[in-house]
Amino acid sequence: MANLSAKQNRKFLWWACGALLVYFFAFHNLTRFPSPWFDEGSHLHVPKTLVLHGVYADISSEGFRYYGPTIGVGPTVMLPIAAMFKVFGVGLFQARLVMALYLLAAVFVFYRLVEHLAGKWVAWIALALMLSSRSVLFLEYGRQLLGEVPGFFFLALALYLWFSKWNENDWKRLSLIGLLFGLAMITKYQYLLFLAPTLILSWGLDVFYYKTSTHHNFLIPGIIAAASFGIWQAVTLQYLGPATAMENLALLQASAGGAAFNFNLAQLNANFGELTSRAVYLGALIPALIYGFLVSLPRTREAQKWCVVFLLVVLNLIWYVVASIGWIRYAFLGLALSSIFIARLFHDLTNGFQFGWSREDIRSLFEIKNALRLTLVLWLLAIITLPGVKTILEIALPEPAYVQQLSAYLNENIPKDAIIETWDPEIGFLTDHNYHYPPNALLAVAVNQVYYGGEPVQDRYNFAQTEKPEYVLLGEFSKWTAIYPDDVIQKNYILLQKFGEYDLYKRIEN
Repeated sequence: MANLSAKQNRKFLWWACGALLVYFFAFHNLTRFPSPWFDEGSHLHVPKTLVLHGVYADISSEGFRYYGPTIGVGPTVMLPIAAMFKVFGVGLFQARLVMALYLLAAVFVFYRLVEHLAGKWVAWIALALMLSSRSVLFLEYGRQLLGEVPGFFFLALALYLWFSKWNENDWKRLSLIGLLFGLAMITKYQYLLFLAPTLILSWGLDVFYYKTSTHHNFLIPGIIAAASFGIWQAVTLQYLGPATAMENLALLQASAGGAAFNFNLAQLNANFGELTSRAVYLGALIPALIYGFLVSLPRTREAQKWCVVFLLVVLNLIWYVVASIGWIRYAFLGLALSSIFIARLFHDLTNGFQFGWSREDIRSLFEIKNALRLTLVLWLLAIITLPGVKTILEIALPEPAYVQQLSAYLNENIPKDAIIETWDPEIGFLTDHNYHYPPNALLAVAVNQVYYGGEPVQDRYNFAQTEKPEYVLLGEFSKWTAIYPDDVIQKNYILLQKFGEYDLYKRIEN
């Protein structure tokens, strides 16, 4: 009886510790870490506008903007958040609560996927690697309204359902898998670049190399995924109208040209250097990818599953190096899934973390074989703990809530009908003032200016000079792009209040 009670107490303790970890990593300081910023702020406008005005669009003082943030993150995220706003009111906590639930779902499905592929040890290690990595930033992205983690959830769930009954899935299950792949692409358009070719290449490799599966195992998910994505495009075309849809497409092309399809030799060298730096899994990425290729070589069903994951990783990372602007967030999918290969590499090199040393002879721990394994374990611990501690500190001790302080000040002191000019859309979600934002089309110009010394974006925009807004708010993004000329601000405005990076200016009466 005493043994049973002790066992129950230990089980309760484990569950309690697990619950505390879940609370801390997913919900603690949810509205303060990370601080709201440009991308999240622009996305938050869409569900807020949908609930308050019944329109699926962004909004500025001149009216609705149907292009831009409406394609940045899919309806799989926007609609649940809008539903949360409808029931509990509009607020940052409500939005991030939905994202935190997506985060937990993604973590659970990822664990089950890796457990199926390589067992519990590798699954726990891969999970720790992914969550702690400062290049993946899974917890940081997962707490905000961004598409990376929800898209990852749909993708990982599709892979798990696909792999768990490999070549035994009936057409209904394969259709569900295809739908999940489609939802991943709808949630985060960038995933289309890697998922579509992965499905095609996996099918081709089965036909000419592995020869272990059937055509419908690849064709049904691929066709359903493509149809799902196409249906969503048709819906947006019908809802937005052809003219606005063309604006969306033009904006997407302009943005992609500068950030996603940027073929530049200097940038290529910098991107490759980023992936091979100590900041990315402490130098373990390339050896793990080589090992991932090796475990994908045998002509077996299990190796074929590893090959699918390997293709997703390699296609994303090759694109990141060759064609992207070098924002490490663009390598999110590849780096997140790379944790699986890193975990398996360390697990296999240490024989499942078995040392074979004798308690009677402690010196056996330092034999060559065991010493090498101990070194690998210490390397693995460093990969996990060093960045993990930084993330823990950021969650426990976030930066001051400057944007919330600013929103409180605006609510108390600034009339709701006064036009506030800014390019920091997060404040436009937190308060209901009359904000005006620069056109979304200027984003590509700003990126080209900052990274490649292109035309100054302020040369394309003169709203602050001609329309003479009563207030101008300069936050981190406005300052980063330098869209509002300093001389114009200094001549026509006085600094009213300052909250961290946010400077609120009031127009001087003439």
